[in-house]
Amino acid sequence: MPVPTADARRRELGDFLRSRRGRVTPREAGIVPGPRRRTPGLRREEVAAAAGVSLTWYTWLEQGRVNGVSRQVLDSLARALRLDEPEHRHLLELAGEPAAEPSGPVPVTREVRDLLAMVEPNLGHVVTRCLDLVAWNAPVDALLRDMPDRPSGEDLNIVWMMFHNAWMRDRFADWDAEARWLTALLRNEAGRQAGNPRFQRLVARLTATSPRFRAFWESHDIVPFTPSERRLRHPALGEVTLRYMKINVENDPDLSVLVHYAPPGSPAAEALARLSRA
Repeated sequence: MPVPTADARRRELGDFLRSRRGRVTPREAGIVPGPRRRTPGLRREEVAAAAGVSLTWYTWLEQGRVNGVSRQVLDSLARALRLDEPEHRHLLELAGEPAAEPSGPVPVTREVRDLLAMVEPNLGHVVTRCLDLVAWNAPVDALLRDMPDRPSGEDLNIVWMMFHNAWMRDRFADWDAEARWLTALLRNEAGRQAGNPRFQRLVARLTATSPRFRAFWESHDIVPFTPSERRLRHPALGEVTLRYMKINVENDPDLSVLVHYAPPGSPAAEALARLSRA
């Protein structure tokens, strides 16, 4: 997929602002329209005043002539134009700003939780782009049942657990290859997550506490996510080979559903069924 140039992003940003400006009525913005008003939406000067910027600067912004917009101004424009959460996030992306870090638990919609239940007895869990584990189904819960001191908070992260949890090390038949792959997968997000405080904290903690991670990270190897297979070892499963794939959550590009599954009728599928009944 072609990467938009800076000029293309600025034009798209200006077009988006104009379209949102034309959608907000004066009354929605607290403006009493005069009898001769012909503009159906807001005028540029009204948006500029509401956002606390000059009319000239805002005009240049709509014309794609401004390089760099502060987060504070973008948030002010979002309020002035009454943008909803997806529109606000789109505005930030067009301006090259990272979305705000969630202040609490990452929300997982009912539909995503329904999908996790539908894939049972296969293993399904939801992760962020930083590979934080935010939701999982009953088979995953059963798989983790014998994990001592199950992590919580920011430690509930697949990469962190891979390098700091002996239980995880024991479960992967080829730990070294899996750990390298996860590190390269995380490194592949470095450009997109450069301004994400959560990403920065995770990498800083891992490099400070795990020499193996630091060595893998400093190699700068990257891999995109591709469906494949992995071998797992577990007391309730034995050693099984599972296929895995990723399903993107369309209304939240920061979330993905990962599914580990076995071909129907295979020994691995029977092992997963036993795990779900345990």
